[in-house]
This record gives sequence, C-alpha cells and structure tokens, in this order.
Amino acid sequence: MEIDWLEDFLALATAGVFARAADARNISQSAFTRRIKNLEHWAGTPLFDRSVHPVELTAAGKAFRQTAIDTVSALTLTKDDIRSLSRREADTLDFVALHTLAISFFPAWLGKMTGYLGPVKTRLVAENFSGCAEAILNGSADFMLCYSHPSVPTISDEARYPSTTIAKDKIIAVSAVNSRNEPVFSLDEPGEVPYLSYPPDTFLGRISQVCLNRGNLQDTLSPTYENSVAEALKSACFEGHGVTFLPEVSVQRELAEGKLTKVSKPGFEVEIYVKLYRSIERSRPQLERFWRLSQRPQ
Repeated sequence: MEIDWLEDFLALATAGVFARAADARNISQSAFTRRIKNLEHWAGTPLFDRSVHPVELTAAGKAFRQTAIDTVSALTLTKDDIRSLSRREADTLDFVALHTLAISFFPAWLGKMTGYLGPVKTRLVAENFSGCAEAILNGSADFMLCYSHPSVPTISDEARYPSTTIAKDKIIAVSAVNSRNEPVFSLDEPGEVPYLSYPPDTFLGRISQVCLNRGNLQDTLSPTYENSVAEALKSACFEGHGVTFLPEVSVQRELAEGKLTKVSKPGFEVEIYVKLYRSIERSRPQLERFWRLSQRPQ
C-alpha cells in the first residue's frame, strides 16, 4: 500500500476516465493504470467497473472511498505536523552541562549570547561529566558545557569535537559563618576540620585533590560527607556541616550576602576554565551562528 495509490484511486473516482485522471496526477496513463491495478490487487477485488464509460466505482470501491479520503487526509495532516515539528526542532539548540554550570553559569551566559543573536530556543540537560561526554559523543546534544583543567583528561578528539574557552573560574574553599560573621571552620586552626567532598573520580573531586595537595591539607580536612553535586555540597556547607571546595561562580551570591565565607588561600586555589564543545557532525544555520559567536572574546 502506498499513499499514491489512494490518491490515484480518488482521482479516477472523480474523473471517471483513466487518461484524464493520469493527467491530473501528472504521470503517464500506463503508470497510472498499473498503480490502480496494484491497489485492486491489494484490496483483493476490483474497485472500478470498466465495462462502462466513464468507469464507475464498484460496490467495493464505494465502500472503500471514504476510507481512502480519511486516510489521505490524516496522512497529509500528520506530514504537515511532522514537518512543522522538525522546523521547530531545528531551531532549538540542545545543551548538556555539568550541574554547577547549568545552575550558576548557563543562564547569565545565555543572556549575553542572546543579547547579540536575539532570542534563541534552547534545551538544557544537567549531567555529571561522563553523562555530558556521552551526550556529545552519541550526538544527542549540540553543545557540551563543562569545566576544564590540564590535570583532568577530557574529550581529546579536537577534529571531531572542537572546543572553545568561554570563561574562567576558580575553585575555592568555603565555610558557613556564625552569628559574629566569622567562619564556622578555619583551615588555620589546629585539629581536624569536617570536609564535604566529591567522589574522587569526578572532575571537581580531582580538582579538589589538587587544592588539597597544594595546601598540604590532607591531615587538616577529615571527610564526613560525599556528594557528586556541587549544589548539594553548598547546601550542606551552608548548614554548617563542614568546609567544601566550590567553583567561585557558584557561590558569588552567598559570598556577597555573607552567608558563606572563603577560607582558602590563593596559593592552593585552582584556576579552571569553562569550555564549550560541539560535534562537527551536527550542523545547521542556528547552531553555526551560535558557535561562531561563542568563539569571539567576551
């Protein structure tokens, strides 16, 4: 069964003459006749009475006519809906980002980008690093937004997955404050300090370890709580459960409002970069315009 056969059937039912119906369908009469026969073979019975001129519908043809009309109409509407959806999807840029960047960085950065481009339809999924990498590698995302540091390997195939640095950030240690606006915990005081940490195999877990090594803090910080999501550690820190390392951009508001305070020293803070990755296998005008703009100095 092909939709062309149904449209041929309806054309012949209206015209009554094979030659006239074939002209209306813009195909040769022989091809038109063959397709009508194919439809009748599929139906298992003649649909037209060829003993009269113009041809007329048989009883089976009359019963089939409304089904053909409904089917062609439904398929045409569905095709239009699908094409409209496809156009809308093509205009939407799919991002996958680390949880911290999705919450603390992406909204403001997107605002700057749309200030140049105008309104942009976006879809954002927050993931851990492995989830982000999988999304860009399997083609389910247009862009990947993640942190980068030389000590942590990321996607190495720059030919297929080029990247551009769009911002800088810094990993700092923070603590809650007491009623006197002093740190609840200090890294200078003797004794062990409760440490809110990341799993060691995560990006921020590895970067935090660099901070620990630089500050010789292994004997100062005592792990008491582990979570892979920076926002969860920030909440635990705010509640006074210990010290944690966080990207500075994720705590700017809390630092400014005095809800958290920095307890790290510049010597063991680590500068990291925010990178935007893309796959060259996904390309369309809106995507290319966004990519070109992202590569300009901000």
